[in-house]
Amino acid sequence: MRKTIMYTVSALFLSLGVRGQQAISLSSYGGQGEITALKSITLTNGFHIPSGSNVRLYLLSAPLLTSTPSSNQNYILSRTFRRPGVTAANMDDPRSIAEENQTVQYFDGLGRPLQTVDLMASPGHKDIVQHIEYDGFGRESRKYLPYVHADGNGAYKTGGSGNVNTFYTRTTGDDISGIVRTPKPYAETVFENSPLNRVLEQGAPGQAWQPSADRGAVTTASSTGHTVAMDYGTNVAGDVRLWAVNSNNLGASGTPYYAAGKLYRTVTKDENWITSNGKGGTVEEYRDFEDRVVLKRVWKSNTEALNTYYVYDDFGDLRYVIPPGYTTATVTDNNTDFNELVYAYRYDGRRRLVEKKVPGKYWEYIVYNRNDQPILTQDSVQRAAKKWSYTKYDAFGRVASTGIYNNVNAATRKQVQAWADLKVPQWEDRIGTANYTLKSFPDTLARLQELTVSYYDDYTFANAATLPEQGISKSLKIKTLLTGMKVSKDDGTAPLLTVNYYDDRGRLIQSVSQNHLNGTDRITNEYTFVGELTKSTRVHIAKGVTTTMVTTNSYDHVGRLTASKHYINDPQNEVTLAEHEYNEIGQLKKKSVGGDKDRNNYHTAVDYAYNERGWATGASSPQFTYQLNYNVNSTGTVLAGAQYNGNIAQQLWGHGAATNSTFSYSYDRLNRLTNGTSTGTTVMIEALTYDDMGNIKTLSRNTGNTTATTSTTFTYNNSNKSNRLASLSGNTNTYLYDANGNTTRDRTGMTIRYNHLSLPDSVYNASVRVGYLYDAMGAKLRKYSNQGGNRDYVGGIEYNGNNIELIHMGEGVAYRNTSNNTYTYRYNLTDHLGNVRSTVYRNPANNNAVEVLQKDDYYPFGKQRVVAAGNNKYLYNGKELQGELGGQYDYGARFYDADIGRWNVVDPLGEKYFNHSPYNYVLNNPIDIIDPDGKDIIILSYGDKQPGHKYGHIAILIGNQKDGWTYYSKDGDSDGSYTNKKGEVEENNTFTIAQFKSIDDFASSEHNTFKSDYDDVYYGQEPFANSERDDKGNLKQRYEKAFFLKTSTTEDAVMKKTADKTTATDYETFLNNCVDNVEATLKIGGFKTGSGNGLDPSEKFQDIKKENKGGTDISSLLKPKKK
Repeated sequence: MRKTIMYTVSALFLSLGVRGQQAISLSSYGGQGEITALKSITLTNGFHIPSGSNVRLYLLSAPLLTSTPSSNQNYILSRTFRRPGVTAANMDDPRSIAEENQTVQYFDGLGRPLQTVDLMASPGHKDIVQHIEYDGFGRESRKYLPYVHADGNGAYKTGGSGNVNTFYTRTTGDDISGIVRTPKPYAETVFENSPLNRVLEQGAPGQAWQPSADRGAVTTASSTGHTVAMDYGTNVAGDVRLWAVNSNNLGASGTPYYAAGKLYRTVTKDENWITSNGKGGTVEEYRDFEDRVVLKRVWKSNTEALNTYYVYDDFGDLRYVIPPGYTTATVTDNNTDFNELVYAYRYDGRRRLVEKKVPGKYWEYIVYNRNDQPILTQDSVQRAAKKWSYTKYDAFGRVASTGIYNNVNAATRKQVQAWADLKVPQWEDRIGTANYTLKSFPDTLARLQELTVSYYDDYTFANAATLPEQGISKSLKIKTLLTGMKVSKDDGTAPLLTVNYYDDRGRLIQSVSQNHLNGTDRITNEYTFVGELTKSTRVHIAKGVTTTMVTTNSYDHVGRLTASKHYINDPQNEVTLAEHEYNEIGQLKKKSVGGDKDRNNYHTAVDYAYNERGWATGASSPQFTYQLNYNVNSTGTVLAGAQYNGNIAQQLWGHGAATNSTFSYSYDRLNRLTNGTSTGTTVMIEALTYDDMGNIKTLSRNTGNTTATTSTTFTYNNSNKSNRLASLSGNTNTYLYDANGNTTRDRTGMTIRYNHLSLPDSVYNASVRVGYLYDAMGAKLRKYSNQGGNRDYVGGIEYNGNNIELIHMGEGVAYRNTSNNTYTYRYNLTDHLGNVRSTVYRNPANNNAVEVLQKDDYYPFGKQRVVAAGNNKYLYNGKELQGELGGQYDYGARFYDADIGRWNVVDPLGEKYFNHSPYNYVLNNPIDIIDPDGKDIIILSYGDKQPGHKYGHIAILIGNQKDGWTYYSKDGDSDGSYTNKKGEVEENNTFTIAQFKSIDDFASSEHNTFKSDYDDVYYGQEPFANSERDDKGNLKQRYEKAFFLKTSTTEDAVMKKTADKTTATDYETFLNNCVDNVEATLKIGGFKTGSGNGLDPSEKFQDIKKENKGGTDISSLLKPKKK
């Protein structure tokens, strides 16, 4: 709570200024919007606030920090100052918890972490404690959930695991509100009794997931024992095909089999597995003696397995991936089955990937410069048009420009590579700092169509002065930062320029962009001392009208978002979008939506619940409520179709405070949804079968509120040995595709044309014509329709004709009132997938009473079921429905057809899922997985087996294939330099932040190595025979492992913001290492990182994989290409 003193001079509201000193006295006004202190604020004679200002004065009730770490323990105290002005002289002055955060990490005599205490970090100002303990062999066999301790002083908490158990079983106390009760608040690991310490069983918090005495005796109804179980061994004769690339380097043969004992085998059984399943649901992975995966075998029944083979050449490079749908023992390049089903890769003499093919899409080519940077790529559609996509770099390896290269003479890839090899300049410089030169290949101006240009380091580039900063003090410490970007549009008109301005800490404080409506958008950001975004002001100018949107954010003492406010044009019309309340371990407990500017009179409030594993179990509000059941119902009774692995067994919901409908879900042993049937007020049925690649074979669906269903059979090309859909039963239209696997005619009979990003730019038939305009980055700018007129999109602002119709904001949409140019806020209530289920607003015709404006339900794969009609088109997963296209949704990176549960184009990252069709939607599990924007995060790791680093390394990639990737790596050692084998002292590059256009670009880059910061003799290790060295004799180390996680736009934004800040700091072995960097980034995005050794990158990588079950191992995509 806080006491508030309001001093209002007029209407303008500004955000945080001076924050949280004990007592302050002010004699003059410094332009602050808020002035806060803990004890008193004194305004002395002469203090004057000019007309036109609005100031809020706050007295905070944040208690003083009471830090008394236990002196009888080994510990490291980390202090984070949340306010400026700390010096050596005042560092030990008393501060409130809003001014300083502290973390104490305790260690035993062997240097192992014992306990981590976040001082007074809970919402109730209590210590949040992470207990760690080891078994007799020094292994962390139990990983405990965090708990809250009332001490609030950072001291070591005696009592060990007993404290954790007491906290999670206690039934009284305000600190347990909203936290699930469980007698087993830990994940237990069962290790093999051998020096290898291999994991035999992995449990999870909660009674149901504890190891039992006999895993084989566990049944679906068992109250415990539902662990992930592993078994280890070797192959038997005749079990695994021995694939080899043919002597002519084209095709492969897998006729022979590996002899017994030549492969390591790991068998994994998930939490759902029971003995009666036999092999069903188990995953077998076979690795050769070089630790390469050669086979992944997934058993969909006790007798039927799906095999994915990995074929390598003599250099160890991945040449073919043979998915389950391909059943013959030979691969012949470019025959029909090969083109439809096989992944293939070709390399040049320097082991660079130069050609690749994914199923349903023909060959793609890659050309490199002398620095091994990809400079040209060409897909099959471009090849027919004699075009290439080019990328040019500056001297620091940063992307300078991209575009289309028109190669009029139809040269082969090898010929183009030879031209590139002859070119001496490898990068572009700026001509007089204004524009880039044209020195690197390709360099014929008349053949280049520029799409994007990126500027760095300064503001002297062409036309930067036309978008000057306003109302800020920009920094000139901008080396390495992206200062501007020019992006073309598909229609060929003038490109759009953006200029970015930063503060001295490298934070983006203003971005000024041209929009396609001949106007500008200026976004100004304000931050707290620690980098939390407190205010964002957007001034949008278009069609002669200025619209101002202001969002302000508030945070608690450790940075948890507590409230967001918003107004459009008039600060007197400010609203509170949402206010957040958290339980004592930091989970969102309640969200109040749609309040006034004083955080009162909310439209509604949503209460959230979780189970022991942190899985969402429901949310309730007066307008929409849902409950998710996994293994038990609300009374704790085990369900007949119990799911222990994260699949949702039941969803109960209702468009009110009560649930009156129930969806029950069934899955096959591959976790693909086979049936979703709802009963109660709303009856919906969807039943599916699949082929071996995960393509839907049949789909049965009811209509109306009856149980009668209509079944549709899916027929695929090449006699059903293809991922490309040919036709649907009961539909006379046939599907057609271009050479990139994009659907050019679909079930509606529409003809579809695509731009260079495989985004539809025109869709039409005899009566319907729809067109789309994009910029070169894929952002949708305009939609043309002969059914609904033209619609313009400008970063969340939508125009219908010449006027703004709506503006998207954090919790829904603000609609413009045409009569007085004010806005009415409509708030969306969503389910766990982000599907909009109810839209609420205040009805001016009913005394501003809160009413539900629209209600929607959805079949499992997203087909809309209207409950109460409205005009909101942002529905399933929050994506825009394209009504003219038969119910498809625009996901940004591609369009999704919910009627048939498939994408209409190949997944640009389909190589992450070799054993699935590149057209499948969320691995055919739409109840538990979403594909929000094609955004992704990839965790990179290599282990300690590579000499030079005793513990290995971990780093992270954030981005996607459409927008590119940002690589964050905290490199180095704490000394800032090291001595190589030649006795030379070299400066240590303590961090790396780099941009890449694609995963292939990263895999081929110098960053797919990690230079040894220590000489390998430092640890007494000898290099392997194939160890690679740079020109100074230092070992280069390759990433061996990559783990992919889906993210949302919001998650990407907050993780990038964190990574930008944490990566670019000095390396410290114990306090600020590569593990700390990745953990901080993932945690801010809501991902779990486990509680293992904070110093061991390899262990942390495994923890991340275990804690995030929806991720995918994509290590094969990062195979380094040797020079």
